[in-house]
Amino acid sequence: MLNKYLNICAGAMGVTAALIGSTILIKGTNEASVKSVLAGSWLLSGGSLLAATRLYQVKVESDIEKILSERRKGIPKACRGCKNFHGIKYQGVMLICGIHPGGVESDTCPDFEKFS
Repeated sequence: MLNKYLNICAGAMGVTAALIGSTILIKGTNEASVKSVLAGSWLLSGGSLLAATRLYQVKVESDIEKILSERRKGIPKACRGCKNFHGIKYQGVMLICGIHPGGVESDTCPDFEKFS
């Protein structure tokens, strides 16, 4: 979660750098200053790149968390945290585990072994 906020903060700093860079670029263009134009261009492009990559990273991490959350919901309650859980489909048939291929009917499994 902290990584998400750091990426948002870095993205905001990139946007700020891009805004400052565009201001310097415009001012340098008006005054015909090569240094200002170059500095403004670098800040604008660097800030835009930083903002785009960091904010894209936030979106990717959000999508991954959403997919993982949906997959966790698909694990039967009795199998959550069990090292025998397999959970892969083979030709459309889900193999829950080698001991109970179709899963167990109750909320507890007599062969549960905690995954460590």
